[in-house]
Amino acid sequence: MALKAIINADVFDGKNEKLKEHSTIVIEDNLVKEITTNNISTEQFDEIIDASGKTVIPGLTDAHVHLGFSVGSASSARSDEIAIVGAYAAKEMLYRGFTTVRDAGGLVYGLKKGIDEGYTEGPRIFPSHAFISQTSGHGDSRSSRADYRIVDHVYTEPSLQNGTTIIADGVSEVLRAVRENLFLGASQIKIMAGGGCSSIYDPIETVQYTFEEMKAAVDAASDYGTYVMAHLYTPKAMQRAVKAGVKSLEHGHLLDEETAKVIAGNGVFLAPMPNFTKPESGFPDEKRQKKMQLVVEGTFREAELAEKYGINVLFGTDFIFQAPGKGDFQLQDLSHYKKMFGSYKGLVSATGNIYELNRLTTYQNPYPDGKIGVLEEGSYADILIVDGNPVQDLDVLADKNNLRVIIKDGKVYKNTLD
Repeated sequence: MALKAIINADVFDGKNEKLKEHSTIVIEDNLVKEITTNNISTEQFDEIIDASGKTVIPGLTDAHVHLGFSVGSASSARSDEIAIVGAYAAKEMLYRGFTTVRDAGGLVYGLKKGIDEGYTEGPRIFPSHAFISQTSGHGDSRSSRADYRIVDHVYTEPSLQNGTTIIADGVSEVLRAVRENLFLGASQIKIMAGGGCSSIYDPIETVQYTFEEMKAAVDAASDYGTYVMAHLYTPKAMQRAVKAGVKSLEHGHLLDEETAKVIAGNGVFLAPMPNFTKPESGFPDEKRQKKMQLVVEGTFREAELAEKYGINVLFGTDFIFQAPGKGDFQLQDLSHYKKMFGSYKGLVSATGNIYELNRLTTYQNPYPDGKIGVLEEGSYADILIVDGNPVQDLDVLADKNNLRVIIKDGKVYKNTLD
């Protein structure tokens, strides 16, 4: 049994705005055993970290990443390339203070297993595994109309061959696709329920999957103790998804007031990813740039409505790896959340709200032995010690140099306090 103590800690617990000042955090192996303001003898501890003048917070969670889709174009990459780049991106995420991520679709089975078993460094991964998409949906990644289906479920497109995406049409195919992902240990299911910016042939305005198909995905996931997250943008797609029982809406930038009421009334989570500030966003063609412009125009309105109706917001970046050393925008996106929701609520979106989200995974939770997203007795020892107070100014987390200590699962990965 290893015992660590973080002393002189001003603790943000992931939920309450007021810090628990002058505290001692007792870590036993990989769990938080106690957080106390009482005097404790330090002789019993194997390691002591003095957090004087710093703020101690739970490890961050990015609720929408694509570690298994990390190369520039999955349509031109082999599976072994995707694995190598994903491992690099995962390690970089950990050293940016993201001790947990929810992967929103891609090839991550081997990466998650490798991290959990200690072969490589990275965050805890809540995997969705393959995107589930209808034909001609956002997950239909064929890059040309000449890229055809050879026979049923056999394509020339690499990402459809290697399992990054499953195309499923009709209730029976959707049920099987969900169950295939559950077989791989998916902690939640990801469906494409509307058009996207990066895809070529589906307009943003499209609603993808019928109510019956969405409900089939929800029922199959629910029968396995977990939930469905859905990519979409339009009010019609969002209302259909909520009616079908989807619990997490990804993007949703074209949110309107009626739909905001529906989302709030059903306790559904929203991952708005309000980081789309540049309409061109690197897309080479005018068609996709116009789609992105439509999304950008709805961003601030979405945030206003989420605030007005008290929607549970999740921090997410839609992280698809750029290039070595170019991933720090993941932390910088916290500044966007500050602009949209304020520092405190922005921080909760990456901590306490994640704890509530993970409760939806019940027995599909891949990390059931501790709490994630909060800092209290029984939490995993996923802890950051930072310069400044991000509860008051979330911008301090946008600079990774302010992350002085990074602890995941009780292990210290970074300590620059000495």
